[in-house]
Amino acid sequence: MKTSLDQLVKPLPASKKKELAKVQEIIVNRLQAEQHMFTLEMIILFGSYARGKWVEDGYVKDGITYEYKSDFDILVVTQQGISESNWIGLCIDENIDKHPAIKTEVNIIHHGIQFLNKKIEENYYFFVDIGQEGVLLYDTGRYKLSIPGAMTPAVQGQKAQEEFEYWVRKADEFWIDSQNATKRNSLEIAAFYLHQATESYYSAILLVFTDYRPRGHNLKRFSKQASGTDARFQAVFPVRNRREKELFQLLKRAYIDARYKKEYTITADELQYLSERVLLLRELTEQLCGEEIARLKGLV
Repeated sequence: MKTSLDQLVKPLPASKKKELAKVQEIIVNRLQAEQHMFTLEMIILFGSYARGKWVEDGYVKDGITYEYKSDFDILVVTQQGISESNWIGLCIDENIDKHPAIKTEVNIIHHGIQFLNKKIEENYYFFVDIGQEGVLLYDTGRYKLSIPGAMTPAVQGQKAQEEFEYWVRKADEFWIDSQNATKRNSLEIAAFYLHQATESYYSAILLVFTDYRPRGHNLKRFSKQASGTDARFQAVFPVRNRREKELFQLLKRAYIDARYKKEYTITADELQYLSERVLLLRELTEQLCGEEIARLKGLV
């Protein structure tokens, strides 16, 4: 693991270093204020910035301009595990999102040190990669990361195949439920099932490409992480204008609001648009995961 941003293959501009310093400050200050509950041990930068493959770019496909900017991927390691509800209560993500000096989107995951080391020992390559390629931004020095166990490419490929089959089957079942609810004109319920289908396709993608599925049900987080594995996933839910952003938010909100809030509404046309986007997601999931599984198994 790298111990300094100066060790990066692709040097960070001073502005990015300042942003990361502010992100680190927010995390440290908030967790130190909650020392009676959580003990911060490490903050690790991983992903595209740690590997020197971050981009701030755009491209045109079929006359449509797509913009892509890499996120800061951050792993917060604590002595104790932090539940998703407790993490939300810490308001770290919210404080980072609102800070005017932080221009880059920040994606934070959080795990206890025992969980992290167990996954490294079991050779979950998402966590192994963090241990090998990550940048240690903060460290108390009280713990060390474990040594990865042995795992052959064939075993990795078989594991990816099993995860793909499980999650795509679940996604397809949710898709059928969504279509049936639409036929009954139960549009809010259809939106919920469509959300679940989307989340399950993304779960298949991330488990195949990274061996890791994030907690929670935030489709924005799933979408960003899937796009980080292959830029072609960016085309699924374009957010080039206000209307496209509103439509994606309708689907994102459906997990809670479509079930529990009377004010949540969605039209047949909106549902049709989102369903077409999810069909594209399924198509890309089949194609790109198939290619990755073949690569893992050494078939290409």
